[in-house]
Amino acid sequence: MRHLAFIIYFFLLSLGLSAQNNDSLKQVWQNSSLSDTTRLKAYIQLIGASYLFPKPDSAYLMAGEALEFARKANQRKYEAMALNTQGSARYVTGVYKEAINLYMASLKIREELGDRKGMAGPLNNIGNIYSDQSDYARAMDFYTKSLRIEEEVGNKKGIASSLNNIGTICQEQGDNKKAIDYYSRSLKIKEEIGDKRGMAYTLNNIGNIYLKEKDNVKAMEYQLRSLKIREELGNASDIALSLLAVGTVHKAQGQPQSAITYYEAALKLQESINDNKGIANSLGDMGSAYKEMGDYKKAIEYSKRALKLNEETGVLIRTREVAELLYECYKKTGDFKSALEMHRLFINARDTILSEENQKEVLKQEMEYNFEKEKAVAEKEHEKEILVAQEQATRQQIVSYAIGFGLLLLVVFSVYIVSRLRLTRKQKDIIAHQKLIVEEKQKEIIDSISYAKRLQEAILPPEHFLKTHLPESFILYKPKDIVAGDFYWMEVLKDGIILLAAADCTGHGVPGAMVSVVCSNALNRVVLEFGYTDPGMILDKTRELVLATFSKSDKDVKDGMDISLLMIDRKMNQVKWAGANNPLWYITNDQFCEVTANKQPIGMTDNPKPFTTHTFVLNEIDAVYLFTDGYADQFGGAKGKKFKYKPLKEILFNNASQPMHTQDQILEEAFDKWKGKLEQVDDVCILGIKLSKNF
Repeated sequence: MRHLAFIIYFFLLSLGLSAQNNDSLKQVWQNSSLSDTTRLKAYIQLIGASYLFPKPDSAYLMAGEALEFARKANQRKYEAMALNTQGSARYVTGVYKEAINLYMASLKIREELGDRKGMAGPLNNIGNIYSDQSDYARAMDFYTKSLRIEEEVGNKKGIASSLNNIGTICQEQGDNKKAIDYYSRSLKIKEEIGDKRGMAYTLNNIGNIYLKEKDNVKAMEYQLRSLKIREELGNASDIALSLLAVGTVHKAQGQPQSAITYYEAALKLQESINDNKGIANSLGDMGSAYKEMGDYKKAIEYSKRALKLNEETGVLIRTREVAELLYECYKKTGDFKSALEMHRLFINARDTILSEENQKEVLKQEMEYNFEKEKAVAEKEHEKEILVAQEQATRQQIVSYAIGFGLLLLVVFSVYIVSRLRLTRKQKDIIAHQKLIVEEKQKEIIDSISYAKRLQEAILPPEHFLKTHLPESFILYKPKDIVAGDFYWMEVLKDGIILLAAADCTGHGVPGAMVSVVCSNALNRVVLEFGYTDPGMILDKTRELVLATFSKSDKDVKDGMDISLLMIDRKMNQVKWAGANNPLWYITNDQFCEVTANKQPIGMTDNPKPFTTHTFVLNEIDAVYLFTDGYADQFGGAKGKKFKYKPLKEILFNNASQPMHTQDQILEEAFDKWKGKLEQVDDVCILGIKLSKNF
């Protein structure tokens, strides 16, 4: 405790020691004989160094004063700096919405000035806010944009900061190995340039990962290293972060009382600078420690205060953690009504943070960044090597002309042959090098997409699951690329109802696969969460959820899906069906029948109408077929035309008496024969079920 008291004393002392420097900066600001740029630079430096963290509200007002001065003096650069400083002051106090608006205003001015270097800071700051709010897709977008600029202008401090921030996103999504890699690269750069404050942040992050992996010894080692640096620098907000981290390691070691001592010290520092986000963290950690000690009354008291602040600032991760903590405490104390309320809050926060769309978008952003970066490096190296080869050839030619006139023809000829051979060899080496780079990049991209395929396959019901409940059935599923926009879907409910669908999402490949994840997730929610079983109502609700998901984007997203959805109710002896653009084919009494779908997609459309549910008697239908348009749209044959729907109907009808696995083989062989050597143009998905054989 004496050590903690010393830290707080040291911080307060540092404020006094900085007073002299503050006075110097104030004098520059107040000296009207100096240039506007000199005065603004001193004032903004004063605000950032001495007011931003200990007194963020004062920093906001002072930056507003600098902003007004910069506008009157037409100093656009310093106008952007003042807006960025105001944004940081609001970020420190957890007023995220206003902070983003201020950062965006600063960014706009930097863009208008063509100040690439100045754009990186606001981009990174906006990424920090989205990361705090668990909007990792947007955070990764802003971080990678900032990193590209920092690398372009060679700003090592900015590069290190962006690498650290990307590592944080990887850590939050559970990829500790990748997070350690980003943190290590960031730490190395910070050590090279002597960025002590940045080093402390990264050491703190690495310590958190070791804590998650239950290596408490290494976790404490990194947190103490971070704390030591922060004590030297004397920044209250940073010191409080390290105190919280050290306390958390103590708690992990089974010493909650020691942890509370560190949490209380952190809380005092945060309250002294009005750090609402930090205060919420300290209160939440104290609640967790009291829960470990069995003091549920205090645990609830501190956690409720933390929850209120977290909901005000929009820090979703901490909201999830505190909601779970309160749920467990209320359950222990018998307050089951409050426990249920906290459990619902926990589930909502968790599902938002771990949404598959968010994770896949992060993967996509990182793939695009790495590919573009490597491609740019390869192109620069290629241009450099060709330029060197050309310069060498030119110099050799000049030397040749200097040789005596009598041997000119012979020498020129010889040198020409040699230079051409060298140039040819170099060009071959360059081509071979470029080929190797392209092959490596192609392999990395294919590996990443193959991993995405495994993620997409997780949403598809296994074939044995279909066979268990519908033994006489088949699935013909042929993605155009490694991943697909087409997918099939199945749910078996407790009351014997079976739901089955074949769906075609906008596009194919990676874009189509991402839309398929959104649409499949919406179907699952409608059936499992909302309890719908009527096909038409399922499609209506699915459209609503899909549109709600895409409406979160600031762009006009028109993606969606066509679908054929079947419901089989054994108890009621009924088959119900609804479709969006894709029809239903079925066979009854040796007749081939078709039911037309609603001519509208699951997605944005003009004049949307409710989807129609068609009802049939189960034992009067022999077989049904659900499908997308990929099979009929395939080009091939002798004239390279589309296969079309009529020949597909004939294949199904002529082979209706065959077992379903035989029909599957016949369809696939006919497709491959028709396609021949032409490229597959779209994803293919056909499901067939013999109802009379299954029931």
